[in-house]
Amino acid sequence: MKNARDEILRHIGEGACGSVWAAPTGSENICAVKREDGGKWRSIYNDFVMHRELIQTLSASESSVHIPACHEYIKADDWAWWDERITMFPTKQRERCNLLITERIPPFPQHVRDAIVHLYCPESLRATIKASEANKDCLIRLYLGRRRRLEKTNSKFHGFTLRNFPLQQDQVEALGLDGGQYARIMAETLAEFYWSAHIDANDVEFVLAPSRADPSLAPGSHKSPGTIFRSHLLGEHVLWVLDFDCCKHMSLDEAGVEQAVKAFYKNDPYFPRPGRDNVNDQALWREFRGCFLKKSNVILGYEGPEARLPALWLDVVEQRNRK
Repeated sequence: MKNARDEILRHIGEGACGSVWAAPTGSENICAVKREDGGKWRSIYNDFVMHRELIQTLSASESSVHIPACHEYIKADDWAWWDERITMFPTKQRERCNLLITERIPPFPQHVRDAIVHLYCPESLRATIKASEANKDCLIRLYLGRRRRLEKTNSKFHGFTLRNFPLQQDQVEALGLDGGQYARIMAETLAEFYWSAHIDANDVEFVLAPSRADPSLAPGSHKSPGTIFRSHLLGEHVLWVLDFDCCKHMSLDEAGVEQAVKAFYKNDPYFPRPGRDNVNDQALWREFRGCFLKKSNVILGYEGPEARLPALWLDVVEQRNRK
């Protein structure tokens, strides 16, 4: 981390695995530091191993999805590293723990944040949200498998945050974003996870965010330029995949298919879902389904015992949805 010892990291996120930190806004450092200070059942080391394997897989296929560079895994007992850099963290966060250092996904700029606030934030909170330092860390979670419930409620609670802002399928449509292309990239990425990397994609996240400014700033990362989207609201952006600490290896057989199906439904609704009443959702699932099967056939071929697994996965996903 360039000049990291001269800067105090700021908190940019929180997850079940731990807290996430980065250099102050405007810094030359483009790293994110994930601390293993969350649930004891989550593993930063597993995140590191899965992340490295997926970079190798996605780089070989020139995937359209972006994946952050994975720089370094630091153990809690790496005394030399901690002695030199412990002052990077605020005083209350200097307990030594395992760390994962990756490339930071760039947040959306202010004009995009302001546009999102104008469209979706309760008016009473807009000034506060715009002035908030925390809300500068704006990434958009893309939920193609869910629509908002728009009925009015009597609740007086009006929460809003731009961190991991949830963009759901009805909003994708209203904003004129290319949900079909997002779905195709997700489908291809999932096929790569399963049949090339043999990883179940459990609890991974898909977010919209700007592309990295300069690929050379992320040595060792996935080198494909990926698909760049352009929209009036979000400007130029790409689809990123991240968070691999819950991922596990899967076998290429019926047991592996069952493991992958469970992970699919356990995760947040990033992917389209089958069996929906909305005709647009039905079309989106057909798009996802067809692209997943096509990419899977490219990877596994049409002959041999493993060639039937993609169709089996789709059948089980669709049957499970009907239960």
